Amino acid sequence: MAPLQIRSLYLKVVIPIVALVLAAMGLVSFFAMRAMGEGVRLVAEERARYGLAFTRSSVEDVEHVMLAEHGGSLQNALQRLGRSPDMDAVRILSPSGKVLYSSKPAEVGQMMPGHVPMLSASGGDEHNPSTVEQRPDLIHVAGPVLNKPRCVRCHGQDREILGFIDVDISLSRQSAGMRTWGAMAATATILQFALIAIGIALILGFIVVRPVRRLAESMSQVEHGNLEVAAVAPGTAELDRLVAGFNEMVARLRRARQIEEEAQRNQMARVEQLATLGEMAASLAHEIRNPLSGTKAAIDVLAGEEKAEEPRRILRHVSEELARVDGVVRQLLNFARPKAPVLAKADLRGLLDDAVMLSRPRAAAQGASLEVLGGAGPLDVLADADMVRQVIVNLLINALQASESVHDARIVLSTGARDGQGSCSVRDDGPGVPADRADTIFRPFMTTKPRGTGLGLATSRRLIELQGGRLWLENPGAPGACFTFTLPMFTAHAENEV
Repeated sequence: MAPLQIRSLYLKVVIPIVALVLAAMGLVSFFAMRAMGEGVRLVAEERARYGLAFTRSSVEDVEHVMLAEHGGSLQNALQRLGRSPDMDAVRILSPSGKVLYSSKPAEVGQMMPGHVPMLSASGGDEHNPSTVEQRPDLIHVAGPVLNKPRCVRCHGQDREILGFIDVDISLSRQSAGMRTWGAMAATATILQFALIAIGIALILGFIVVRPVRRLAESMSQVEHGNLEVAAVAPGTAELDRLVAGFNEMVARLRRARQIEEEAQRNQMARVEQLATLGEMAASLAHEIRNPLSGTKAAIDVLAGEEKAEEPRRILRHVSEELARVDGVVRQLLNFARPKAPVLAKADLRGLLDDAVMLSRPRAAAQGASLEVLGGAGPLDVLADADMVRQVIVNLLINALQASESVHDARIVLSTGARDGQGSCSVRDDGPGVPADRADTIFRPFMTTKPRGTGLGLATSRRLIELQGGRLWLENPGAPGACFTFTLPMFTAHAENEV
């Protein structure tokens, strides 16, 4: 069975408090009942002493009546005694237990051997103690009627004990008082418990629960996007600090949302600007490329027909520059209007090996070495193989250009899994990229190379992002720039989505 979990603030606070109050009241009631029981015991003992004294007095009265030879007067005397407060019955029993006289006339002649006390066999005198016994709602006192010298003339000398005086003192009034007190105590306890529970609930409701519920309502409004809400301090130091912290948090969220909205507006404006620029660049590149191709073809023809060496050299130089311009225009077209990627299963390590093979001749001519790190098995990603190969070649070319001034430069390429994606890194031996230019180098036409176009990194980042990946500079400001890109890992689920 799952353990009971109490989530209500009322129950979590009220139940322990009420339990403590009940425990305290239980202890008080326990000691009060013990004290009352002790009091009842003392009263019973006092009644017993009273019964003993009364018995002895009754014995003397009986003796006087008997000496006066008034049996009827003895019965009347017992009946009068029986009417005394708290007196249940007064009897005179024979030694065998037969009722001779009683304050209850109906008992005369009955046998009550159980009322005959056990006395010592050695005989007794006027100092022979009476027996006292506490019974339910009664104190039973019995004393012997001894055969004294003045009794001999009527009863003879054969018996030492002529009979017994039997007195029952009622404790019904005390018992009724105890029951009444117990009922009143129980009622008072219940009322106290109810008042304490209601008081605690009301106090907690006004001081703790109601402010917390108001704060929870404010939090719910914030959860649904309303950041203009402000919680009201209830006037309690601890809760006021909580409310102040909540309001400060909402204010920070409000400022963060304003900053985010401003950034989104700026981003949208930048996207619109880039889109417009892309359209303009694509149109311009298209218009330039057609006459550029014709011009280059004409220059090549003229260079082939020219006999003089100097004019032919100039025409070939012009053709090379036109070819470079054509390459820039082609890169601009690729950046402005890239083709949609065809995503499929691709081995990232195999694509890296292809790019290294294509770039190794250039590295050897420069005196640089290419070192490949990573596992031997395939690393399958979901990507366009041609685009990924082009990105790796672009990063290798940039690394070689950055390391041109370094003797025996070493370019390190590595692949592996990173945060659940396939990753590829290219690290060079160049001076690195300043930290303040870590983001600007990915913008179009931003370059530090004398003959660079500033489109290589921008195009590479865009191609990676089109495939659901990310390209960034790992170590801004450190020597030896390291560029890393990640691509989604290939799974059957991803292939089905494509």
